[in-house]
Amino acid sequence: MGEKWMKQVAEGMQDFYRRLTKDGYNPDDVKPALYEVERIVHMEQLRRQVLSCTDCSLCGHAKSRVPGTGNTGTPFMIVGEGPGEDEENWGLPLVGISGSLLTLILTKAGIRREQIYMTNVVKCRVTDEKGKNRTPAREETLECSKYLLRELEIIRPRVVLALGKVALQFFFPDMKTMSQFRGNVYDYNGIKVVPTWHPAYIVRQRGDALARSKREVWSDLKVAIECAKRNG
Repeated sequence: MGEKWMKQVAEGMQDFYRRLTKDGYNPDDVKPALYEVERIVHMEQLRRQVLSCTDCSLCGHAKSRVPGTGNTGTPFMIVGEGPGEDEENWGLPLVGISGSLLTLILTKAGIRREQIYMTNVVKCRVTDEKGKNRTPAREETLECSKYLLRELEIIRPRVVLALGKVALQFFFPDMKTMSQFRGNVYDYNGIKVVPTWHPAYIVRQRGDALARSKREVWSDLKVAIECAKRNG
């Protein structure tokens, strides 16, 4: 995001503050209103940047880019790995079979998708030579990570539910296995991070493994919800 553009937005907000307070509006009411407007403006600019990105080799093969979506004022963010085929076709994160399962789980917990913010570490679909989904390489996640870093900066959530190992390792590169770290609460620059299984992992399970993974994700989600409710 260009420094010139950010300076223009900041100067615009300062001008709006002067004009509104001069007209007699309470500064304590003006400040949060302008903060909300500024956050929305920054997020829209970021969305446009993602949609037009050509910064890495993934862009040359992707049909579309998939920016994050949802409530930019939420204390609760969900971060997945990257878009699959359905997400690439429809332009939204976590809307395929695994995203539908995630939505079902959230609904059971009393959370609607529009209440929270969902995004991925990688904004383009990553495929192998046969056109099948594959796990993004570390260098691919690093190249794309500037967008997620900016999302975190704009939204400033209290907690992130990190879905799967790629999301976990964005925050904590040395954490190599989900089974060891899932369900715990970790600190990332003042943001609580709760790792859990990606819903795509649950979809692949059967029998006892399915029952166990469902219980674990439900438990991890409850931990994240409690973190979102806390102040400070």
